[in-house]
Order: sequence, then structure tokens, then C-alpha cells
Amino acid sequence: MKGREWETATVLVSGPNAGKVLLAGGDNTNGIPRASTELYDPATNTVVNGPAMKMPRSGHTATPIPSGRNAGKILLAGGTDADGSKLSSTELYNPASNTFSPGPVMGAACSLCTATVITSGKNAGRVLIANHYDSGGQGAQLELYDPAADKFIAGPRTSMLGVYSATAISSGKNAGKVLIVGAIDTTDKASQAGIALAGLYDPDANTFSPGPSVRNIRNFHTATVITSGPNAGKILIAGGGDGLDDPRLLASTELYDPDSNVFSPGPSMNTGRARHTATPILSGRNAGKILIAGGVKSVGKGVVAMLSSTELYDPVANKFAPPGDTPEMNELRSDTVAVQLPPAP
Repeated sequence: MKGREWETATVLVSGPNAGKVLLAGGDNTNGIPRASTELYDPATNTVVNGPAMKMPRSGHTATPIPSGRNAGKILLAGGTDADGSKLSSTELYNPASNTFSPGPVMGAACSLCTATVITSGKNAGRVLIANHYDSGGQGAQLELYDPAADKFIAGPRTSMLGVYSATAISSGKNAGKVLIVGAIDTTDKASQAGIALAGLYDPDANTFSPGPSVRNIRNFHTATVITSGPNAGKILIAGGGDGLDDPRLLASTELYDPDSNVFSPGPSMNTGRARHTATPILSGRNAGKILIAGGVKSVGKGVVAMLSSTELYDPVANKFAPPGDTPEMNELRSDTVAVQLPPAP
């Protein structure tokens, strides 16, 4: 397997490679984006080369298309090219033919963006792309990929210069909307410091509105829907940096409650971390728990180091397991990906 950073990993659900994982792009060991892909086969625990993308990209998104004429294909959008420029281009991976083809062009170039499938309402099945950062100071742009028309539709601008997570809300009065967590309010021209922000995207109205107050500024955190226990339906916001010039990496978490539309303190992780992964476990003795893995920790003023440690969030007890109860990974990892493999037959 090739070394990759800021790559994507997507479980294939159809075609001759169903059940395998498509690893696409990402930076090589010299920090240059790759066009290459690989296919991981969990049945044999082997990796083989896949088809090359149309262009090198890193920090892109990869989203299975749930409906329309391209249903089953994977939309790879944006990222950074080999020259370091942000991309507005997209491409489509066809699992039936194991090939890539050019996709429609986005309205704005986008790297380290979020991609969220809309789950309900008139825009159900469309993919919401939230621009990670707007250097023009106007607020990060939202746009929608329409799989039926195979084109992008302009969405509203947010009041955030930075968008770091976008999560479909599964229950409560805001079910179907998307919770967006970011930083810096562009409407507050007097403030030069980061401000913790959350907002709600309404896919029916195609509008963005301010959300409840987040307790901490967070960048490169994770946001994960809890699927079991007394907090089922809530969203666990974990870790991240605090956005200051000399950032602290946070061990704290918060819980977004879709019924009350508020954030409350969650349990602390064992290690402050950012740029980690968070994956709901679907089967086995830890089913329903959330595995948090890798990332970076602070080791001094402005200095970070990669982590091999993991954490396990128990939604029933609403706490993290002691550090001795979770395994260490074999390698230090950050800015990487994690996917839940289908259970073995």
C-alpha cells in the first residue's frame, strides 16, 4: 500500500468490487498529491492498484451517490492539485466498470471541505458541499450536487470563514437539517479573534441560519451521530484545536441535542487531539460505541506530534474508556481516514 495523507476511503456497495474499499489520492511522502488509487479487499486483507483519477488531488471529498442516473457511483470533489491550487473540478468513479470520468464543475474551488448527503425533504439524495475556508472574508459557500441532473446548484453563504464539520441531524425538531460547526463570524467586523459558531442548513428552504452557541472554538474536530444509549440521535463533537495563534488541542467534547437545539458538555477524552478519526462501530461486543483514533497532540509551543493511541466512547455510560482499555495502533497516524467494514459473511 502506498503512503497517503488527506486521501479518501470509500466502501464499495455495488459492482464486481463490492465490499472492497477504494483508497483515492492524497499526498505522497513528499507532500505531493497523487492521482493513483488502490482497492483494499477485507476478505483477503490485500491491496491492489486501482484506476488512476483524472488528476492528482488531496484533501478532496468522496461520497457515494444514493440516487439519480449516477446512483452507486462515487463523487470525488475538489481538493488540492500537484501545484498546490484548490480545485473546483470533480470526477465520478463507476464501480461497475472500475473507471473514472469527469464530473461537473463546482461553483467554487474547495479543499478540505465537507460533503453531506441530504436525508429528507425536497433535496433528499443531493450532496451538500461546504467550503472549508473563505479567504475573501464573505463567509464559506455552500452548494448542492444534484445527482438527477448531474450538476451543482448554488447554496447560501454561511456567516463562517471556516467550516470544519457538517452533519445530517437524524432526529428532533431539526431532523433532516445539517449541523455545521465552524469559526469566526463574518458579520462581526470588529472582532479579529476566532468565535465558536454553529449553524443550521435547511435543505427544504436552501437557507443557512445561525445555530446554538458552541462552548469551544474547534477546528479539525470530529462530529459523529450517536446511534445507541440515552444520547441516541445526539451528535458528539470531539477534540480539535481552539483556533488561537498557539493552539491548544482539546480533550473536551460536547453533545448537540437535536430536541433542545443546544450544546452541553460531554466527557473528556484521555488525550487532547485534532485531525483524528471517529467511527461508529456497527458490530461485535463494542457495537454502538465510537472509536476515535490517531490525530495529533500538542508537545510544546506550536509543536504537535502524531498519535497512535485510540479512545472508545461508550454512549450508554457517556464516558471514554480508560487509556489502558483501548489498543494502540501499529503506526502513528493523522489526517487519515477510517471506514466501518461490512460484517464478514
